[in-house]
Order: sequence, then structure tokens, then C-alpha cells
Amino acid sequence: MAGAPPLLPGAPRTDDADAAGSAGSADAGLPGLEVSGLSYDALAGVDLVAGPGEFVGVMAHRPADADALVRVLSGRVDPAEYGGSVRIGGRILVEPHHTDLFEGTLATNLTMGGEPGSPEELAAVLAASAADDVVAAHPDGLEHQVVERGASLSGGQRQRVALARALLARPPILVLHDPTTAVDAVTEQGIARGLRSLRHPGDGGTFTTVVVTSSPALLAAADRVFVLDDGKVVAEGSHAELGATDDDYRRAVQR
Repeated sequence: MAGAPPLLPGAPRTDDADAAGSAGSADAGLPGLEVSGLSYDALAGVDLVAGPGEFVGVMAHRPADADALVRVLSGRVDPAEYGGSVRIGGRILVEPHHTDLFEGTLATNLTMGGEPGSPEELAAVLAASAADDVVAAHPDGLEHQVVERGASLSGGQRQRVALARALLARPPILVLHDPTTAVDAVTEQGIARGLRSLRHPGDGGTFTTVVVTSSPALLAAADRVFVLDDGKVVAEGSHAELGATDDDYRRAVQR
């Protein structure tokens, strides 16, 4: 990661953990993520880098590879349990695939009891995650009551609220695992565009975003895509490049 600031050694700590994942220790400078020779569970020496300002996709042919990678990045695996290194420059938030909401309102689920930021910021996050449709679907709007685990919402609505919560936190490094599996293709396209424009505007910005997914819409929005198979990175390139040259990749992301 040429030109990047020094990265912190070791796995993400859980000293700023919340229901959406775990936050790593903060480092001065721009965010970045570097995984080197990572061996854990299904992984057998994974190397990947997401530099400051990059939007990176990770497509795993085997779900076990994706699950293992996300578990390590979330900080829920003791460093003694894996080989290789995970180096993080800044705070990291990992939004897992299965995220429960809690009893309260849509607003409190979005802010986790904190401040929502400006109305403009909240509106931008809701639009980017397509959670504005969830808010609009209920007469009480943001004050709509959510039962425990979000059981009163559909799977797609829960995913959009969880994504909005992660985006509203504005973590320097954000890792998302299959954030759109319960939404339709049109909504997924909108989320891909919204995620790109919110965290990676035309000037590139400074946020780092990693999406572990097989969604063609999200992968097409990424700057680069790493392909995992048999526990290792077997290909790297843009979504278009991989789709044109890698038959296995093309078949895996076809919808």
C-alpha cells in the first residue's frame, strides 16, 4: 500500500464494540487495511489490501472462506488462533451478514442511542442504504416501533436499517458481509450506487470500504475485486475484467 500511513499490527480490538461489529484501535492518518498470509479455519494464506479511499470487493466461491475472513476482521478471533497478519490503519466497523435489531424505534436502532448527525447527513445515509423506503412505509416514520430482533420488519428492511446504521457511524474502515441478499435487484442496484457515492465520491474521499459479496451490482461498484477460492486469493481485477476473463467468476456472480 504505497504512500499509506503506518498500519497497526494485530487483529482489530473490541474496545469500541457495538451490535454491528467491532471497532479497531485508532491510528493517525488515513485508513487502510492489509491482510497478509492469513490462515484460519478455511483460509490458507490470504493476501489482500484495501488502501485509503478504496472500495474493494471480495467474492468467495466458498461461503466458508467468506465467513472465516469476516470473523477475523471483526476481531472475534484471538490473534493466537490464526497465522499471518491483519494490519489496520484506523477504526474498523464490521457489519456481519446476520445482524439483529433491538427493541425500540427505527431512530434508536439507527443511532444506537447516539446523535444522528445533521438532518442532511441522516437523509443521505437513508437514501444510500434504501432505508428511506423503510421509514416511509410506516406512518410513524423514524418513530416506528421495532420489536426485539427486528421481527416486525421484513428481512430486506432489516438489512437496509442495519446498513444505514453502519453508514451513519462513518467508520474510516467499513467491512460489509452480504448486505443485500434479502433485497430485490432494483433496490440492490440503488444501494450499490448509494454506497459508492456516499463513501467514495468523485474525489475518491478517504474512507476504505470492503464488501464481501457475490452481488454483481456491489462488485461492479468496487474499484477492485479479490476472488477467494480454496482458502486463497486466486484472481484480482475489476468486475468487468474478471467477468470477461474468468469463467468461474462469471458463473458465480450471474443472477
